[in-house]
Amino acid sequence: MNIRICQHCGNKFDIAIHPKGWMANHSRWCDSNPKRNQYNNTAALAAMATAREKSGHTNQYTKAKVVGSDIPVSPNKGQPGKFAGRKHFDYTKKIIQQKALSSKHRRLRRKMVEYKGIMLDSTWELELAKRLDYIEVKWIRPSPIEWIDQKGMCHNYFPDFFLPEFDLYLDPKNKYAQDVQKEKIAIITKQLTNLVILSSMKEIKEFTPKHGPVD
Repeated sequence: MNIRICQHCGNKFDIAIHPKGWMANHSRWCDSNPKRNQYNNTAALAAMATAREKSGHTNQYTKAKVVGSDIPVSPNKGQPGKFAGRKHFDYTKKIIQQKALSSKHRRLRRKMVEYKGIMLDSTWELELAKRLDYIEVKWIRPSPIEWIDQKGMCHNYFPDFFLPEFDLYLDPKNKYAQDVQKEKIAIITKQLTNLVILSSMKEIKEFTPKHGPVD
């Protein structure tokens, strides 16, 4: 893995799985980039077309812009994709599901918050991180933990915080999220006995480990 963080949107990307220059291209056209609109104007597009023409790397569309001729229309424009109306076979769905469940990567969310160089998923996580720092309790973002559902399928659970000095996992989760994930939480709390779920902002702001550090 080779993780990079976009300076505009704050999202993390593993550039090891992308071609060379992908990160720079994302940063340039990122929706949060204040200069994005400048790159969309005619002058910028013309400059790009000219650069392609000079380098010899062009196609019929960019060439048409350079020489001022009509831009050809793709015969596939407006046509449905080849997969339209088709469905995955059941065994394909199962393979896709298994790959998704076995992923060790924490999902990126659109409204992530950066705190001391660490990306957090919500304001609840941010407040808990501040609380832990305030009471001088060391915390880390832990690796995923495997858990088994009632059908015997293996999943990855991503606790939000781990306190190594207390051997304790913390997961701030509001009542709505708890109701939606009721079955999952019931199983996980049985399999992970050192997990504490914080259900309100009050619990977060007043949190203090009940037991002393482990030896």
